[in-house]
Amino acid sequence: MPKPLLARCRPDSIQEFRAAARRRFDDGLALASSGRGTGAIYVWGYTAEMILKAAYFTLLGLAEDHPLGWATDLRPAIERGRTLGIPWPRGGDGHNVRAWADLLVAERRLRGNPFAPVLARNVRRRGQRFESLWRETLRYRKNVAYHYEVRKVREAAEWFLVHAPVL
Repeated sequence: MPKPLLARCRPDSIQEFRAAARRRFDDGLALASSGRGTGAIYVWGYTAEMILKAAYFTLLGLAEDHPLGWATDLRPAIERGRTLGIPWPRGGDGHNVRAWADLLVAERRLRGNPFAPVLARNVRRRGQRFESLWRETLRYRKNVAYHYEVRKVREAAEWFLVHAPVL
């Protein structure tokens, strides 16, 4: 008998985030093409979130397969962002795409390896786009996304996916 889905999950890690980001992007394309734009936006938000987290933890020098924990890795990253003055809301704080984008840009600059100015602006701009159109709590809402909202989020998620190797 095959193992159940949850029993087949590996711990969160940089490599799992990268692989899952690609799958969630494809899931979003399938949802959008079947008229399920809000569902597409929902999974594309996770695409961007995972790409940014993978880039941040890579910047810190963690191994690709290092198990990422809430108390050991994610919470300290969020607190780091707050100490750097990044506005990081308390509710759903592990999922704030704009804050992860700002943290990545700031941390690279502080480590002496800043993004080129145009790339830094693009990372932040797309993070802000997610903040205006996506929250992890979208799963609880019955709203139906407008076509232009679906397009904007798809474009932002795709940008993160395409640029992931240089982030």
